[in-house]
Amino acid sequence: MNEIDILKNIAENLSQRKSSAALNNYEVLGNNIKFLNDSFIWGIENLLILQKQIELDLEKDELVTNNFKDNSKSHYYFRKILPRIVSNDISIIDKFIANTQPDDRQNITLENVHELKKTFLDFSNLVTASRQFIDSLVSDAYQLIKLESKEINFHVLTSLHSFNRFVTKSIRQALFNSEIEDSLNEFNNLSNNKRIRGNESHITKCSETSFGNKVDFLFSQLNLTTETDFQNKIKDLFSFSSEFTHIGYVSTFFTSSSDSEVIFKDDISPYLPSTENFSELKYELLEIVMRFFTKVYLPSVDKALETAFVKDTYDSLLESLNVISDRISQDLKTRNNQYYFFIKQGLIESEETIDLTCICGTTRNWEAPHDMSKIFCSNCGSQFNLLEIEGDPGYIITSNGPVKVIGSSVPDFNELPIEKQIDLLKQCEKVVNEQTK
Repeated sequence: MNEIDILKNIAENLSQRKSSAALNNYEVLGNNIKFLNDSFIWGIENLLILQKQIELDLEKDELVTNNFKDNSKSHYYFRKILPRIVSNDISIIDKFIANTQPDDRQNITLENVHELKKTFLDFSNLVTASRQFIDSLVSDAYQLIKLESKEINFHVLTSLHSFNRFVTKSIRQALFNSEIEDSLNEFNNLSNNKRIRGNESHITKCSETSFGNKVDFLFSQLNLTTETDFQNKIKDLFSFSSEFTHIGYVSTFFTSSSDSEVIFKDDISPYLPSTENFSELKYELLEIVMRFFTKVYLPSVDKALETAFVKDTYDSLLESLNVISDRISQDLKTRNNQYYFFIKQGLIESEETIDLTCICGTTRNWEAPHDMSKIFCSNCGSQFNLLEIEGDPGYIITSNGPVKVIGSSVPDFNELPIEKQIDLLKQCEKVVNEQTK
């Protein structure tokens, strides 16, 4: 191919927008987004409580380690900086949460369905909030693990330098005093290379200058070396969001079409392909960001707390941190899974309604004729797989306990007399013991 061939392909394929497609279940996407968004809100509310406790505990000499007591050592000044970093991150996370709310579909009709249309502004706001989240929290997680004076100096002075270039007089007056001015002047007197190289600068250093290098550092320090796929996904998100943040050709082309859209409809209301496309991206961003929060960011906070506090205080704070991490991790695991149901052979061909209750608590009333494309959870998006059993099998003994085969003539396990339940549980224990010998 030559330059004209490439230009021809661009002109014919990336100059006029093709019709959008909706490839996911919009109702499931909306439910998943709400569930994860609510979970994240809960997590940040509890992180804010923990941040305030950290701030209070850092004021007490008897609760911090020796290096944090001595004002001749750099760690002493992190007593003020550490809680400020976490507080700043909570503000950034709040913005991301605000941009990942589920769509409000109440009172949507064919006449006003255009209100659900998603444009460049919507996509740009969503992805830019994601970029700010991942960029800032990677940088701050790096600082929380490092807790080095020259590294934090570089981080803050670089921010001050940029901020100072265009700040208004009134904001500048509120932020800059003579001490900050002197610090910034000292920084400005250094070349960029000297600012970065710690052996050539008496005030700053930046060992990992790129986003990717910081990600690699974090995964190494947190023993996440087997998580290479997730590590690369974080970098991919950064690159993808750069296209929107820097107003790339493709992002504006994809999101700025003014053409009318075909209208879809589900059990809730009409909707548009752009609405579903937007929700699909929103869910993917929510999932990866929340995984980063539990796998990388909170463990980085943990590292800083372990350095700062004596054991008893650290253990107490860690317990609160683990509650947040465990709850969000569990909520992520319940989305879009695959579950297996044991079902009596022949029931699928019958006229009976088959109730399939998902682990999230939602029941699918699967009516005849039994359409196999509808055996999924409308709440969490999990897929159902059916295993047919001949005859009238009663219960299947699994590692999780006795499970009633759907369609069997026996009552549900929890409806059995207590002595029958105990007998079945003993049989389960016997099976498990035999399998582990």
